[in-house]
Amino acid sequence: MLTLAIERPDAEFQRLAALHEYQLLDAPADDELTAVVRVAAMVADVPTASLNLIDENRQCQLTTVGFPGSDSARTDSMCDIAFRDGKVIHLPDARLNPVYAGNPWVDGRMAHVRFYVSVPLISPAGYALGTLCVFDEVSKALSRLQIHRLEDLAEIIVGLFERRRQARISADLAVESERAHAELRLAVSELERSNDELEGFAAAVSHDLVRPLASASGFLEMFGQVYGDQLDERGAKWVSGAGRALDRMQELVRALLDYARAGHAPFRAVTVDLTDVVAQVLADLREHTESAGAVITVGGPFPSVEGDPTLLRQLLQNLIDNAIKYRHPDRAPAVEVGCVPDDRGCVVSVADNGLGIPPDQRDRVFDMFAQVDPESRKGHGIGLSTCMRIVERHGGRISVGESPSGGTVIRLHLPGGSC
Repeated sequence: MLTLAIERPDAEFQRLAALHEYQLLDAPADDELTAVVRVAAMVADVPTASLNLIDENRQCQLTTVGFPGSDSARTDSMCDIAFRDGKVIHLPDARLNPVYAGNPWVDGRMAHVRFYVSVPLISPAGYALGTLCVFDEVSKALSRLQIHRLEDLAEIIVGLFERRRQARISADLAVESERAHAELRLAVSELERSNDELEGFAAAVSHDLVRPLASASGFLEMFGQVYGDQLDERGAKWVSGAGRALDRMQELVRALLDYARAGHAPFRAVTVDLTDVVAQVLADLREHTESAGAVITVGGPFPSVEGDPTLLRQLLQNLIDNAIKYRHPDRAPAVEVGCVPDDRGCVVSVADNGLGIPPDQRDRVFDMFAQVDPESRKGHGIGLSTCMRIVERHGGRISVGESPSGGTVIRLHLPGGSC
């Protein structure tokens, strides 16, 4: 049962807003609406019927039966007299009702209406949009059952209005969604282009810095060898500090180059035996491992996977190097490299007994330049970002957790292969 909106000083403004929301005025009526009005004329057994919408200044006969529809002034409309009350008006002879007797549709100026019934069209929000009107030039009366059927037809008309409105909204949303998706695709494309340019710039700058940094480091070393004995304590301290700064800058440049290569180097996918990769990495890190007093335990067996051997070697070398670098001050580094199967392939793990990563930091350690302890100055926050890029290029993912010894365990979820 529809409820009419409560009449307030601003109710007419809201009613008109609701009417215009349907976008029906001055638009051709659907065949369905015309059919409903035709049925209404049959129910009332009259030759003429009309679907009327009433806006600010006029009555718009959206569709009619038995006569050509047209617009007329709202002040001339019979339906405008009481349609906002939300009640059916049933006049067997309009000439006998003093409110309607002088209306131009009754007194002959526009027509000679005698029998007249109007059923208000009430929106789901309770606003009267217009009427379903049946009329004749002869007097008659309708039964209660006929009036109920006209009320049913009025609800059908409003339902058709609502369906048309919802279809338009859905179409508008579809257009807006497509526009938003197009803008998003453009933004993503622009972001990718910007990232490519930025990474290309970083790679180029890093590459161009390698030689001058190496030259500066060499000149500083020669300066120390030739003039070191002539420097006082403060001068020697300055030279030593400059050397450390150059070393750190060279490490940063190398890390940036590794990151750029991990994302943009050609990807050469072949069958790679991870057992061989682990052995090569341990050989590369032997001097570093021995100087740190680290013990590296290798489990297995390791599978063969489809991937780029150079990138996979860089990946494992970064992880094992990190495990040694971020050692706990109270114990020698111990690193375990292992592999277990999972439902997509295998999980290669690198676990250590080092400082560990606090739980609230684990979600951000793969971000560029993210550092758990910046004050330690042990890294640049690029290594794990590089590792994530390599894993993603292999269609896998990387995760971090706590090792049984309280350190860190990095897990590489790689597709294919079986441990």
